[in-house]
Amino acid sequence: MERLLALSQGNGLRGFEAEQIEALGRAYRQVLSVRLYRAPAPSWHRLGQFFWTDFARRFRAARGYLLVSALLLFGPALLAYLAALLDSTLRDAFVPAQLRNVMASGRSWTDIQPGLRPGMATLIFTNNIQVSFLAFSGGVLFGLGTVYVLVSNGLALGAVLGAAQFYGVAPLIWSFISPHGYLELTCIVIAGAAGLMLGDALLRPGLWLRREALARASRQAVELVVGAAPVLVVAGLIEGFVSPSELPVAAKLTFGPAAGAVLYALLFTLGRGPVAGVRRVETVWADRRVGGTRRAGSD
Repeated sequence: MERLLALSQGNGLRGFEAEQIEALGRAYRQVLSVRLYRAPAPSWHRLGQFFWTDFARRFRAARGYLLVSALLLFGPALLAYLAALLDSTLRDAFVPAQLRNVMASGRSWTDIQPGLRPGMATLIFTNNIQVSFLAFSGGVLFGLGTVYVLVSNGLALGAVLGAAQFYGVAPLIWSFISPHGYLELTCIVIAGAAGLMLGDALLRPGLWLRREALARASRQAVELVVGAAPVLVVAGLIEGFVSPSELPVAAKLTFGPAAGAVLYALLFTLGRGPVAGVRRVETVWADRRVGGTRRAGSD
């Protein structure tokens, strides 16, 4: 194909024989078929490249969904924090009585015995996976499941922190949440963003059938969730071993922001520059919206 294209420079195809034109067509189809249908062989290098650079690109491309997901999580958290801090009725409604009694006595439920920490790390990791999975999979319910998971978890988090502030045990709670919280909450926001992608595809399929729009969005969403999995593992280990440890409160309060800063530095710097084959998430929605929404009601 390269040889034939070189021959066509200057005069185009006007000087070609019929056989050369046919050969060019065959070569074009062969090259296109290789590019479209021959999947690259899996390798550890490609897997490492995905987690090290490609995931960061997917993260930055999904910033609109990430912003909405963060607002759905932290907006209710702020409201619940103020409600539990300022109003006794709402505090009783949001925070279980057992937790209120513990905090009222000036204690925290976050102390974990060293011998129990490995098992607790596994339990915490499993719980984090469940929350993230629900936030992601809830997108197939036109995004309603994702919204519910984000809002409910935000309310629970904010209410506990507000009650802790009211009872004067906020430093104990913050020192437990800080080491792992920045990573864990980021993973939940990412899973929520992936779920919102699925919901958006179902609500606004554009010219695609809904199942086609969902299939196209699912790849982007799954890549986000899979890319965040190692971060979730690290957060679970930190929550099981570092958060309940005997480290000074100041050290724990510093550990969390430092871990978060490292994570976001990587997410916002790795994989900068144009890369072939990597498209912004927004182009998927642009493709669906070309020509209006004539099939927005398609099944």
